Amino acid sequence: MPQPLPRRRSAAVKELSKRQQRGSATERGYDHVWRRVSLRHRQLFPFCIWCRQVGRLEFAKLVDHKIPIVDGGAMFDPANRWGLCVMHHGVKGEMERFARKTGQLEWLPVWCDDPAARPP
Repeated sequence: MPQPLPRRRSAAVKELSKRQQRGSATERGYDHVWRRVSLRHRQLFPFCIWCRQVGRLEFAKLVDHKIPIVDGGAMFDPANRWGLCVMHHGVKGEMERFARKTGQLEWLPVWCDDPAARPP
């Protein structure tokens, strides 16, 4: 008798389970204080830093930590945050994953500030 194929979870279900494991933004410390800090940062620095480094002007939609909080970065240190557009926030996430995988987390601030030093 033929055996049924094993069920595969869709990408959306896998993504949802990752988010559930990670916890909500509030559970990770991004509360009303962070939202106020983030808004103030975007008021003072309205454009994506990465876009400006390549000569474009794009509004920053997110305030990102150069060294992620989960990796020991300071939550409210102004030197550890920068405004990014959505596209560059995704690229920065890839850069973080690369740094973790290769053991180069200490290079993240350098890569953030110096486009020439970034890994390809």
